[in-house]
Amino acid sequence: MTARTICAVATPPGRGGVGIVRVSGPEAEAILRAVCPDFPPGARSHHLRLCRAVDAEGELLDEVLAVVMRGPHSFTGEDVAELQGHGGPLNMSRLLGALCAAGASPAAPGEFTQRAFLNGRIDLTQAEAVADLIEASSDAALRLARRHLAGRLGDEIGGLREALAEAVALTEAAIDFSTEEHVYQLDAEAMRERIVEVEARVGALLGTWEAGRQAREGIRVVILGRPNAGKSTLFNLLCGQQRAIVTEHPGTTRDFIEEPVVVGQVALRLVDTAGLRRSDDAVEQIGVQRAVEQAKGADLVLWVVDAATPFDPDPREVELLEGASDMDVLPILNKVDLPLALDEAALDRIAAIAGRPAERVSLAGTSSPTALLERVEAIASARLRPAEEGAAIARHRHRDALMRASEALSRAREAVEAQMSHEFVALDLRLALEAVGEIVGRVTVDDLLRRIFSEFCVGK
Repeated sequence: MTARTICAVATPPGRGGVGIVRVSGPEAEAILRAVCPDFPPGARSHHLRLCRAVDAEGELLDEVLAVVMRGPHSFTGEDVAELQGHGGPLNMSRLLGALCAAGASPAAPGEFTQRAFLNGRIDLTQAEAVADLIEASSDAALRLARRHLAGRLGDEIGGLREALAEAVALTEAAIDFSTEEHVYQLDAEAMRERIVEVEARVGALLGTWEAGRQAREGIRVVILGRPNAGKSTLFNLLCGQQRAIVTEHPGTTRDFIEEPVVVGQVALRLVDTAGLRRSDDAVEQIGVQRAVEQAKGADLVLWVVDAATPFDPDPREVELLEGASDMDVLPILNKVDLPLALDEAALDRIAAIAGRPAERVSLAGTSSPTALLERVEAIASARLRPAEEGAAIARHRHRDALMRASEALSRAREAVEAQMSHEFVALDLRLALEAVGEIVGRVTVDDLLRRIFSEFCVGK
């Protein structure tokens, strides 16, 4: 793969003051000099030079700043060259075409970062962090991506791999040399303690999953309530635009509407839903069912209650909200500018169902419900707090690998406790090591061989 020299425009499409074309591979410097003939051979690495970029016929394309970054001290670990020209899309296309004519091949999506991984410059968590850094839509997502790019998660996984490799090496050494006299024998209690320690560390990382996922993807916020309670009005206020249709007629919203929004420093995936009520209308019934399904997958439910009508919740919303242990519920009393139709018992019942007192607003009478927005941001920020402290996992593949590692470690511990053959312990420890290694993209066989034959004195 690295025998090819690749090139691509490295700046976003569109017009700008500067656009960058990047080249990576063994012929990067030669291709750069073909397009920029006045770029001197043997020029210092990482130093910009003002050059004329020309096409194959010698026609001037642009005046550019050119630079060579020789490997391994480059993003990909290979020789990299860049042309920094004027940022028009046609100009970038012409520069790219000149580089291809000089011998470069168009890069595939993500190929520069893939080469950085294959050349050992970054691990898979850092490669993913590059994409997350670009796609981040909130400060929380940006901070998490930065920590991953800096290697916080990779370092934590590296520590787990180190501990597991030692445990595997100890177990396999005991198997391989069990018939030899005066050779290391496996201490079952010490091995059990090792496994328990790694189990705890894996469990701690798994405990960051929800917060990490929500920081990266955005917190899923579902607006729920009876028809005409003000759900779509709240949705539009949070979106900052008239995204949902609002009328005085109950049942206007027949399906859910989803929109990404940012409140303060937190990204939300906001979902407006159909009002919950019994209906003979087949379409409305589907809408109500979808509203319930959306609420079941929510991280935070904004439960809108009409304060100007007697409290008469749909039994499904009460069952859903009372039974939710892994999501937050914020009750919102709307239409408080009208005569209040809720007594103290109803207010207490609402607070008991939601687990917190209600926020009182008049959504139709305010364009900027500051207190409500601050409360939504505070609840959302609290959900992200575990991802703000140390390493955190944020992708489904991270969670899947750690869950497989946790299951394998549990089996290995049980095998040790049951005094089963060392082969059973070693098998599950290997499975755990392989699962953890998947997260950073590291293989394990060489590590094991090195440990077995260099760290243990086997008298041979």
